[in-house]
Amino acid sequence: MEDSRILNPGISIKASVTLEDVKKIIFESYGIKAKQLHELNGYDDWNYHVTTEKSDSSIESRGEVGENGYVLKIINSLDSKKPRVFEAQSLLLLHLENYGFRCPKPILTKAEQFFETVELRSGEHIVRLLEYIDGTIFHKVPRTPRLLYQAGEIVSRMDIAMKVYFQSFHHPAYNNYKTLWMLDSVPQITQFLFAIQDKTKKQLVQNVVQEFQDRVLSISNTLERGLIHGDFNEQNIIVEEQNGQYEIKAVIDFGDAHIACYLYELAITMCYMMLIDKDVYAGGHVLAGYSAIRKVPDAELSLLRICIAARLCQSLVIGAYSNLQDPENSYVLTTAAQGWILLDQIWNETDSGLLHKWTNI
Repeated sequence: MEDSRILNPGISIKASVTLEDVKKIIFESYGIKAKQLHELNGYDDWNYHVTTEKSDSSIESRGEVGENGYVLKIINSLDSKKPRVFEAQSLLLLHLENYGFRCPKPILTKAEQFFETVELRSGEHIVRLLEYIDGTIFHKVPRTPRLLYQAGEIVSRMDIAMKVYFQSFHHPAYNNYKTLWMLDSVPQITQFLFAIQDKTKKQLVQNVVQEFQDRVLSISNTLERGLIHGDFNEQNIIVEEQNGQYEIKAVIDFGDAHIACYLYELAITMCYMMLIDKDVYAGGHVLAGYSAIRKVPDAELSLLRICIAARLCQSLVIGAYSNLQDPENSYVLTTAAQGWILLDQIWNETDSGLLHKWTNI
């Protein structure tokens, strides 16, 4: 059975590497000589944008030479114990490409595998190479109502395409796959509450977790479920300018794809779009786009507020804990400032009042 453990407090799981290690991994596993390495954002994994001087002939012969370079991912030690998940993710990316979605294409190793496991000072770590997709990250451009609507629409379309994938090719790796970032794992964040110093904020998180358990987890098996992206946020969307306005070009980072309620996918997307836009009304544009593809049942609509609050708590608590573990990684605090403001804002609303604001849009 695939390892399904999730992160516990006090465990360091990020790989210990130097730039020389990274260059060696790229060359030995993929036959690629790195010209430049640029570190990309990440929580527990190392991610590098790699530009190259020369590619191994086996990669060239498969037509896999990335015009804009590659993304090398060095997976944390915990997730590296789940190799079949990365096989499943690679196959999922290829499936979505066949359905017309722009996603990072997995690059095969010299041994023609989707990934390799390498021994580092911090233990065994899976390494993967993906196509680098050129463009602008969503959070760097103005969020227009049209772009927010498009975010909701594309994640809904993607869920439908992944449902087709899951029905036609059932990969067992997703049967028991668990991470701390899944909404089903929200109760586990209370183990990390020591990272939050403010007693009022701690109590707020505890209140959200309790209500989420009582209202959502108790009935989650009755809600429509399928394979979801699981982390559709402003860092995982690539946009490009077309005719004077930005359009979504690609979706990246399927590391949190898993089987869950479709309600969770919608709530996560709305959560991050409201965070980046600093406006609770932004959620209405996302909901409109999502609903244009998949009609959201009333039972799910009534639970959106608590699911969004639960995701905010996850991000705030895990971010605070990760900062204790790795103080130099400012990315883990991305949610912090605006997140507490948004959490207070939506927690002081009623389900119906907040839903009224969104549906009026």
